[in-house]
Amino acid sequence: MILSVIAGCSSAPTASNESQASVSGEATGRKTLTLYDSEWVGTDPFRCASWYSSQNLISDTLFIQDPNDPSKLLPNICSDYKVSEDGKTIRLTFPEGMKFADGTPLGPEDFIASIEYGLEDSDGDGMPDSDWGFGYSNIESMEVDGRDVICHLSEYRSDLEYFLTQPFIGIISKKQIESMSRDELLWGAMPYGLFYVDEYVPGSHVILKPNPYYKTCNPLVENKGPSKLESITVKMADVESFTLTTALKEGDIDILTSIDMEQYAELSTVDGITILDVTFPNIEYFELNQQSKHLSDIRVRKAIMKALDRDAMEVMCKGSFKPEYAMITPAMQNYSKEAEEYFRKDLANDIEGAKALLAEAGYKMHSDGYLYKDGERLTFNFLARSSGTSVTVAQEMQLQLKEIGIDMTIDTIDWNYIYERINADDYDAGIETLGWGEPILILNYCYYDLNSKTEEGFKEYKKMIQECVNEPDSDKRTKMIGEIQMKIFEDCAMVPLYSDVEYCAYRNDIEGLVVTENGSIYFNDIK
Repeated sequence: MILSVIAGCSSAPTASNESQASVSGEATGRKTLTLYDSEWVGTDPFRCASWYSSQNLISDTLFIQDPNDPSKLLPNICSDYKVSEDGKTIRLTFPEGMKFADGTPLGPEDFIASIEYGLEDSDGDGMPDSDWGFGYSNIESMEVDGRDVICHLSEYRSDLEYFLTQPFIGIISKKQIESMSRDELLWGAMPYGLFYVDEYVPGSHVILKPNPYYKTCNPLVENKGPSKLESITVKMADVESFTLTTALKEGDIDILTSIDMEQYAELSTVDGITILDVTFPNIEYFELNQQSKHLSDIRVRKAIMKALDRDAMEVMCKGSFKPEYAMITPAMQNYSKEAEEYFRKDLANDIEGAKALLAEAGYKMHSDGYLYKDGERLTFNFLARSSGTSVTVAQEMQLQLKEIGIDMTIDTIDWNYIYERINADDYDAGIETLGWGEPILILNYCYYDLNSKTEEGFKEYKKMIQECVNEPDSDKRTKMIGEIQMKIFEDCAMVPLYSDVEYCAYRNDIEGLVVTENGSIYFNDIK
């Protein structure tokens, strides 16, 4: 799944023309909207392991990620956020006048009740029952100070700020939490949001009605009050993509929250349909096994990295990805420009440099067009996923490496088996992916090959990450994120390649839909 924080209600920057798109044309006075999304598993943000974009209609986040700078927070429910100098205390401000859809006023006590609910540990295993409770488990205690909540932390962790922008921390009223069981809350919870669930038909759809008391501090929308729509129907039945494409073209569906590349190709030629990028931050990369016969030589690994042309891969994939040159991409918090510039300069787009390294390593070109050393061809196997962009990328890599004499074979297997083989050290090279907007999770989980570093090397790496996690100053964290990536790059064994692009499609007679540069969709201004 994939999923940043702030300023006062009126002082935050608005979305630029580059970071948002809204449909132009005459207002039609639209009353209803129909969209398609994956099937929901509930309305309780603390008990749902997965959460889809349409569910954001019923549950606002505390803050939102600035689409122009992922490291900054903008207001949404909360109007302000302050961190103490030592990072051990955070203060959240809840403005007056917000109410849940049943008319219950929203106050600081509701936030406290919601967090305590999310941190419950009913089985006594020391971990919150909520799948995502680990993200705010450093909150030790909370107290109310007027319209503020002061959170006392066991330690400062930078990922908490990111979680404050994610739907897994919504606000359910204290009244509901105290009067309903967990089972009842799964579909009965009414978190604070622009809409609420009026009807749910399993396997078919939900009907949403607007919260008549709604208010927001979101600076990216003009309408800070209730929606002007009378209802939204979210269809969730499992149907073929062709059926969905036809429904959008014929007006039976107004919005497809996600489309595949076949749908993209077809809908791009249809008048009256707009397609926009709604990519969630992600990185596709591959690991090189340093214990493999030929890849044990760092010069060979570095040559492979230098030989790759991501722009050519992008052309082959017809717009389904963006080339990346760092593990932490520009769409993520604390992106380090220095780390990316280093990779571009020293580890990419240098065919002649790649050839020189291979010659230095003792490889010579034979008449068959491949490099040999001691009578053995320079070859390695690449594990690619059995479907999607990964296959096309692997095929283009194969062609590019053949140009300099490297024989790369390809095995296409299910993604879970790729991770199993990498983890078991049964591989030469393999594609991997992580999707998250905050760098710490990416850096903590990017190594599937646990032999990539020595035990001492991993200890040093983890220590650098922990120091970064505990640093309250965002600018200092960004510098540290760059240094951690340099630690990764020094082995020439982890290679950032691209980020997959996701698109949504909608009909042009919808006026006021806001889609930001970081993939967020806001329905507040639809008329």
